[in-house]
Amino acid sequence: GAFRQFLTTHEDHFVTQGDPATLEARFSGTKPLKARWLKAGKELISGQRYKVHGTDTSSVLKINKTDKCDGGEYTFENFFSLLFSSVLDQIIPPSFTRKLKQTEGIKGSFAHLECLVSGSLPITIQWYKDDNEIKPDEKHKCTFFENVALLEISNLGSKDSGSYTCIAKNKAGTSLSCFFLICFVEPPKFTRTPSRLSVVRLGQSKVFECQVTGTPEIDICWFKEGTEISPSERYKMAFVNSLATLEVCGTDTKDSGLYYCEARNEAGSESCSMELKVKEPPSFTKELTPTDIGKGSSVCFECQVAGTGPLEITWHKDAKEIKPSAKHGFSEKNGTVGLEVHKCDTVDVGEYQCTVANEVGSCSCKTTLNLKEPPTFTKRIENTATVLGKMAEFQCIVAGSPTLSVQWQKDENWILEDPKIVRTFENNVATLRIPACEAVHGGKYTCQVVNEAGKDKCFAILNVQESV
Repeated sequence: GAFRQFLTTHEDHFVTQGDPATLEARFSGTKPLKARWLKAGKELISGQRYKVHGTDTSSVLKINKTDKCDGGEYTFENFFSLLFSSVLDQIIPPSFTRKLKQTEGIKGSFAHLECLVSGSLPITIQWYKDDNEIKPDEKHKCTFFENVALLEISNLGSKDSGSYTCIAKNKAGTSLSCFFLICFVEPPKFTRTPSRLSVVRLGQSKVFECQVTGTPEIDICWFKEGTEISPSERYKMAFVNSLATLEVCGTDTKDSGLYYCEARNEAGSESCSMELKVKEPPSFTKELTPTDIGKGSSVCFECQVAGTGPLEITWHKDAKEIKPSAKHGFSEKNGTVGLEVHKCDTVDVGEYQCTVANEVGSCSCKTTLNLKEPPTFTKRIENTATVLGKMAEFQCIVAGSPTLSVQWQKDENWILEDPKIVRTFENNVATLRIPACEAVHGGKYTCQVVNEAGKDKCFAILNVQESV
């Protein structure tokens, strides 16, 4: 027979999965009596999947819709046993078989973003953060090995938060992965804390407030002297809108101490401390009492005080503060507070006030100081005369500070208890009465009145006459 010559003997074809493919064998010379297409030694017959048609100079095999299994070597065979081979390489577009997911990063740590990519090689990988391409540098390391695309981000910071995208490309197309979201986890930080020291009145409630920033979920714990506090009727806790609160209800002195607030999340923890002092306000258990004193004498005002120290003591006289001096001395011991006034004179007479204060309250009490007046006679005894057997009486009125003491003398002798003489002293009126006078009762009588401030005397003559 005639000789047939192939004008094309071996060709490689690349096609994208799903697209049609056409293989053609061209030849010259006498038309072959028989021709066929084979793949892996198996003849391909025209049908729904394959179409074979020929001309005097060529034979065409058409694959309507390529699949992965269509890749391989195809052979055209004619009657003269001349072969034409063609390799159909199917290029599979990239796809992600393991996609990205959301992750959380802690400050200073590493983040590893990886996806598993399938598809025909070579595949090019590109990474993007918030639509900006990431270039490999000291912070970002990009690798693609054994179909795994890896992005490593070192020394994480808040600026690394955002959406990350991995794009894979080959000749057949491009595949865009789903978003990968890095949420930077910030450790808790206190932006506002209570005063280092809080002082409250006994029975008063106290609320501690701490403002906290950081990535949720944040756990808040409260401690007193190292022991964790549990919620109760006495301790109420809340954490709302980044504000952590602890309320100590109806404080008692045992609530005094050092308190801690600790905030925790997966990135770390932070704590702050505060001291609470519960104090009893001052009160008087024994108040000042008025005092009368003789001129030139000294006096000590004393009162007893209860309350949590340190106590601040101030003294005033007629609303003017008294300062320690040689004239005035202060004392405070075991709850007893004192003011000494030395060598009292008329200038020291007046109203005295003691004020006691601490951080949660104050109290005051007042008293008066008066100088004792020496006794004086506002009405003196007068000379009188009587007859034997009749009554005689001396009477005078005295003034002066209590306590007044009245004494009587006849001539130069003090009159002691005598059934024949009656002496009285009522309402500052001193009286000496002799109901039945005798001759011996005649003479000079002296009345003396005495108190702490001094004494005074007055005298008169009693003349006893015989009856006519």
